[in-house]
Amino acid sequence: MSAPESIQASKKILPSGERLGTFTLLKPIGKGSMGAVYTAWQEGLSRQVAVKVLMKDRFDRLVTAERFLQEAETAANLEHPNIVTVYGQGERPDCIWFAMRLLEGPSLAEWMRRRLRHPIPSKREIPLKEIKDLARQLLQALAHAHDQGVVHRDIKPENILWAGPTGRAVITDFGLACVNYFTHEAEKQFILGSPLYVSPEQARGDELDGRADLFSLGCVLLELVLGHLPVKVERPEKIFRTRASQDPRMFTATPREIKPELSESWDLFLRKSLMPSRDRRFSDAREMLAALEAV
Repeated sequence: MSAPESIQASKKILPSGERLGTFTLLKPIGKGSMGAVYTAWQEGLSRQVAVKVLMKDRFDRLVTAERFLQEAETAANLEHPNIVTVYGQGERPDCIWFAMRLLEGPSLAEWMRRRLRHPIPSKREIPLKEIKDLARQLLQALAHAHDQGVVHRDIKPENILWAGPTGRAVITDFGLACVNYFTHEAEKQFILGSPLYVSPEQARGDELDGRADLFSLGCVLLELVLGHLPVKVERPEKIFRTRASQDPRMFTATPREIKPELSESWDLFLRKSLMPSRDRRFSDAREMLAALEAV
């Protein structure tokens, strides 16, 4: 696993050299609101791994160490080439941690940023063939996870590793991502997911199934196709409320309204992926994959 999040302002994190089980932390490679990701050395097996450390003082009262550890155990049983391998997890008074396979390559978010900054304008647009290859790999991974009863709940570019058309797409952080954007009980307790990619049912706090991940993936694909997400720039809680109400204006325009040269088949595929009602979206990852192949 490579750095999934950009280095942010300094927060309390563990120092290099700290031991967590059989793992010795080497250096931080990314920081987030709840902790950091490190390269680490695993004793006995003599290999470098990635270790994600979540500090307990950053936990909301509705987010427990037990929940994270249970879900990490479930995620550790997912064996798929497009899902990052979890080697182990543990807990101590100040933190919980997860050891994962260390993979080279940028996150999809970083890859997109680099692409959009390419000095040659014609190179900034991502060919649909590349997007289709990426989507195919991600849908195969989600089909496998959903078959095991695991819903990711935070599919976004930062949680996807992708080095370009010759590389392999890998989803990270299955069951590990938790973000609480709301500050009072009336806002449906706590929400898992990132506002720009969250599904309407997730924003409402409903029971989730794999269709929530498919909506989030649809947002990612829309961003890749258009170069941006057609949403109003608003505070996270406002975006959540718009999604929760299934407001048809959650996106400011249809794909073809923004990119007229886009084929009708791509437009219909993206629009079905992003239907406000999950009953009108693809029923599962395999149906969405079949529709993708027909685009």
